[in-house]
Amino acid sequence: MSLEPRTPSRRQFLKGAVVLGGVGTLAVAGGVALWQSTGTSDSAPGASLAPGDPPSLDALAEAVTSGGPGKDGIPPIDRPQFVAAGRVDFLNDDEPVFGLTYRGEIRAYPQLVLVWHEIVNDTVGGQQIAVTYCPLTGTVIGFTGIPDGPALTFGTTGDLVNSNLLMYDRQTDSQWPQLLGVAIRGPHKGQRLASVPLVWTSWKAWRTTHPDTLVLSTETGSLRRYGSDPYGSYPRRSGYYVEGGPFFPVLATDDRFGAKDIVIGIRAGDATVAVHRELVRREKSVPVTVGGTRLTAEWDEALETARVTGADNTADGAVDVLDAMWFAWYAFHPDTEVLR
Repeated sequence: MSLEPRTPSRRQFLKGAVVLGGVGTLAVAGGVALWQSTGTSDSAPGASLAPGDPPSLDALAEAVTSGGPGKDGIPPIDRPQFVAAGRVDFLNDDEPVFGLTYRGEIRAYPQLVLVWHEIVNDTVGGQQIAVTYCPLTGTVIGFTGIPDGPALTFGTTGDLVNSNLLMYDRQTDSQWPQLLGVAIRGPHKGQRLASVPLVWTSWKAWRTTHPDTLVLSTETGSLRRYGSDPYGSYPRRSGYYVEGGPFFPVLATDDRFGAKDIVIGIRAGDATVAVHRELVRREKSVPVTVGGTRLTAEWDEALETARVTGADNTADGAVDVLDAMWFAWYAFHPDTEVLR
């Protein structure tokens, strides 16, 4: 299928901006900023790749494009507030949440909140963690900073690479594509962030499995329409999340899967594997070898999601694992091995 970016059929409000897709011009009407489409392209500007070549950091930097809102125009949550599961009255059973178990603490970050903020700068078990979500690529990742480095907090640049959130750290202003977790600009260029996996599941499944969970509150200090989604609906599988290709340019495309099909992306060093989520759901257990590391992708019936474990039945700390839309994983990793 074609992965050509498409212009949305409706306006999408993010921080008062109406994102109509593609690179456009900023206009103001009645006090509301309007991001007006001027057309899109299926290849990113400033770089060309040979088939199967992973993009260099410089190629990614050249391919940065504006997403519409300016720096921190999509405001991160810096003082997150949490409520007990029994006090949550703003989530339906089928609402997606991103679950975290870390250093003895259990938390859920609702998609309906993060879709408006994309980054939560949190502290869990005494550790600084940035919980990040890019709705354009369907990727949610926790970052604890550079191994053995200083603590970092993050904001949104307003720009994108391969249609993916481009973050910046507030300490050095280095820029980091969220899916890649490697700085492409700034003092930290070339350094990789340590990651913490989050579980993409439903509110009902998470609270049933973890009844003592804390939940990120909608009391964020920002005026947002929590409960509405500018991109469509995950529970009802509609809008951008299932239709067409990416809105914004990407460096490489591949049609082995649908653009918005979900793959389990697994990364160990420079080696990567993409496992189609439906393969794991169907087979229940899929052996995977990544960079010489033997792992297993297993279907978790209780949480209705795929999990990746090592030989000791725990997630391998040297391996990054995340759900991603196929087009986005491939754009960053065109040399990926594929299991389907």
